[in-house]
Amino acid sequence: MLAASAPARADRHVVERGETLEHVAKRYGCSVEAVLRANGLTTTLVRAGTSVRIPDCERSRAPRTRAGDSDVERARRALAVIDGAVVATDRVPHAPERAPVVEGPSRSIGEPWDGRLRGARQLPEREGYQLRRPQHAYGASYVIDHVQRAIAEVRALYPHVHALAIGDLSARDGGPLAQHRSHQSGVDVDIGFYFTELPAHYPAEFAPATDKLDLEATWALVVAFARTADRDDGVDVIFLDRSVQRRLYRWAKQRGTPDDQLSALLQYPRSDVVGLVRHWPNHDDHMHVRFKSAANASDR
Repeated sequence: MLAASAPARADRHVVERGETLEHVAKRYGCSVEAVLRANGLTTTLVRAGTSVRIPDCERSRAPRTRAGDSDVERARRALAVIDGAVVATDRVPHAPERAPVVEGPSRSIGEPWDGRLRGARQLPEREGYQLRRPQHAYGASYVIDHVQRAIAEVRALYPHVHALAIGDLSARDGGPLAQHRSHQSGVDVDIGFYFTELPAHYPAEFAPATDKLDLEATWALVVAFARTADRDDGVDVIFLDRSVQRRLYRWAKQRGTPDDQLSALLQYPRSDVVGLVRHWPNHDDHMHVRFKSAANASDR
């Protein structure tokens, strides 16, 4: 892992295997926001070999916003990479419409396996993914936002990936959902994988992680979710079969991902209950992403 250093100047930096823009920013004493702005990017996931511009870090430490920007406009720019459009600072495409909001605050009540949902939002249909059962695609508002952003980050990095299968979230008011023990409080979502060759019936149905699993894009999706884990409303745990974890682990390790990052993210190769991504049976054709129950989180 790159160590922090005193502020330095450089015109360009070539991203190495295992690096994100967080690593690059830390190396040159810059803020992540400054490096993102300097390159017209909205995601820290960048392909190895990409040359990025390093700003004058001494002038870039204080975050800047454009005159007249509102919180809504900044949020829209953050979401505007949906469907593969990488956003430049001065050229912002129209952001996707938000799902209809039920009047009142969005509230996840109780536990994922014994709970309810109030003020739910339905995950809207988008080109980048397909809802298997739209009537079960309701969640807390922050869950909907995080799911859209994670998929948008991957599609910005890999514009040619196919549509992703999205399984159940919750019913409109939460409560027991057929075929699930959890998915009751709007914080759970089942998500399929990316493949190098589209399986039959996918994304209308989940497909097992065959040798056609797109390890690079699927790893990017896991990392995009994991980056929210330090937030009060971010990911709490991801359930994924050990066999799929093993393949992602080996791919990421060969790519050069540091051991401490792998250890923090994946339970594999350990057997004790550690890591953000945990083994759970019958999760070799999808990942189950569970967000924290921010019970009083307002719709945003």
